[in-house]
Amino acid sequence: MGAKFNKNLLVKIIKSYCKPRRKRYDGHSSEEFPIVTLFNALVGNSQRTGTQILNRKLIVLLKNNSQQSTNKGRILPHPSQMREYARRFSMEEANQTFLNISKEILPLLLEQKLIPRKLKIAFDFHKELYYGKKDNPYVIGIKPEKGTKKAFIWHTCSVILKGREMQIGSELLKKGVKAGRFVQKMIEFFESLELIIELTAMDKEYYQKWIFKYLDGKNITYIIPVRESKTLKGMKEAALKDPKDRVQTYGMKEDYVKGKGYPLIEFKVGFYGKKNVNFGKLRAQYNNGTRDLKDILADIFVLATNGFIQSPIVKKKYKFYKTRKEYGGRWRIEISYREGNPFIMYSTSATRMLGIFTLLLACCFTTSG
Repeated sequence: MGAKFNKNLLVKIIKSYCKPRRKRYDGHSSEEFPIVTLFNALVGNSQRTGTQILNRKLIVLLKNNSQQSTNKGRILPHPSQMREYARRFSMEEANQTFLNISKEILPLLLEQKLIPRKLKIAFDFHKELYYGKKDNPYVIGIKPEKGTKKAFIWHTCSVILKGREMQIGSELLKKGVKAGRFVQKMIEFFESLELIIELTAMDKEYYQKWIFKYLDGKNITYIIPVRESKTLKGMKEAALKDPKDRVQTYGMKEDYVKGKGYPLIEFKVGFYGKKNVNFGKLRAQYNNGTRDLKDILADIFVLATNGFIQSPIVKKKYKFYKTRKEYGGRWRIEISYREGNPFIMYSTSATRMLGIFTLLLACCFTTSG
């Protein structure tokens, strides 16, 4: 694979991998997308070598007329083998190859509308994964908080594509650096590619007033859980009393301004039952006094947004529940780290720009066929 990789050929490869295959496992029918296998192999989450899979596809498409060697190994070594392979593989050369492909193919794919220009993204924190030895170089767990090495915490940014997530960027959490700086970096990265961010779903760790102001200034809709407070507890109880109060206005104090006091950053908050908890059931428990108020309030989940949202009254429930549904992308990312979701695909390179290469393929994967 070189920097002069034919862009039309790449599109053919992408499309050929985007057709789902029907398979049966233990009597249950399921869809398998070959491109997922390819991605996982390329980044080390598979028993197979991604470049071998890709090379076989090249042989078929080129009808064995290629002058290039098709017996090369993995373009990028697996994370657990980085040090060992450093002498055998030029990481700089591999990085530059992917970057050149990305810069060459992105304008074409946007022009042909094979990938969307508007994106929805999600931000989450996760603990660093660790890998096995050379004979088992695959993800086998998460570094524990207590042990020989304390777990490292990483920022992650993923693109939400038709219910699937593609991790594009990651960065180690550093002391003294505001968490929202990573959000700002990634948005600037996407904008440099002339892509438009229309929604940002964030973990509660990014609940910072300055990042809200930044996103407001960019006209980007955000959805984020609200941190607990005495004020919020009172608002939760109000939502239990009156369905119209399922959406309320909430504010965070800004820094003191002489002569003006503490200005407020205001946004809407929606009140939902936690996973598998019906809000109507919570209201019934509150009205009947069959459960302790503290426990009822603990089962209420609150989302903040600067987007349009209204209480779920008759004939106007769509926007209210859509907000929670759109936040689901971030939830799936969090769950995927614990359960090994096969549809979340990771970029293992330290170069953030390389994420765009997998973004291109992932976008085509979800928009083709």
